[in-house]
Amino acid sequence: MVLFSLVRRVFEMSVSKENKPILLTVTLLAAAFVVFFADWIFPSNSIFPNRSGDLTIPLWLFFAIDVGFIVALVLGVRTKKPSVVWFSIIANSIFFVLLSVLIFLLAIANGISEP
Repeated sequence: MVLFSLVRRVFEMSVSKENKPILLTVTLLAAAFVVFFADWIFPSNSIFPNRSGDLTIPLWLFFAIDVGFIVALVLGVRTKKPSVVWFSIIANSIFFVLLSVLIFLLAIANGISEP
């Protein structure tokens, strides 16, 4: 809880209101890449996926990132700058659709791999 409030304070102080959706989109995109490539980034202690082939942790993380893209889309549409609105609509909707397709394919792979 303390970490969340610290991140919120830093996020409120350093970034203007119009640029928050862009920063959130870039952060979520970076988080999606980290989750996707976690097996190569952290090879020794990797749990993405674990040795049994369970994909539930990446599925839930991708779902949380997908919800974040919806939040970034709503925040971007509510801003006053037209460039931020258009960027938010185009980028967040593309990332949302692509990540939803990836979640669907991972859910199918998880269902196939279950005994």
